[in-house]
Amino acid sequence: MIDQSNVNDEEMLTVKKPIIDACIKSAKKIGWSDAMGILRGTLFLENEPMSIDALAEKTGYSKTTVRTNMSYLENIGMVRRVVGPVSKQHRNKQHRYALETDTQARRPVVLSAAKEEVHSVLLALNQIEKNLEGHQVEAEKMSAIMAKTRQFYEEMDRILQLMDHYTLKELIEILERNKT
Repeated sequence: MIDQSNVNDEEMLTVKKPIIDACIKSAKKIGWSDAMGILRGTLFLENEPMSIDALAEKTGYSKTTVRTNMSYLENIGMVRRVVGPVSKQHRNKQHRYALETDTQARRPVVLSAAKEEVHSVLLALNQIEKNLEGHQVEAEKMSAIMAKTRQFYEEMDRILQLMDHYTLKELIEILERNKT
């Protein structure tokens, strides 16, 4: 972790920019808003969970936008809600959010995006084959590339299915043990 006590918000934003940019890129790729990526990226490298107010202040988003996006990120397992006192002097409880650090909790989100891509392409290939029925010449022209593409995506689908049966550590151990 970075010692944030000596770093102002602007300097910290510069430090975090690469991870925020990566989170925005990832969010866009799976159809999420920039806000989702920025909020997730903002939580990286934080020592303490952040309140909706703090996230709104740091990102410039409204509290409603922050609340909506954080609820979604919580529901899919990317962040976790921490409920605790605002400070030692206050007894009121406040919802704060932290990046989910449990790999097993985050894993389904990452795998589902990959599975969605694979299944989408396989469905599209099925539709293309159906569309080509009765168009023998076009079907023959496309058959080699279609076969290679289908093989790749079916193998990726099988890998993703197998990944569901092992923890990340188990997968690493299996692959390390079997590498030549």
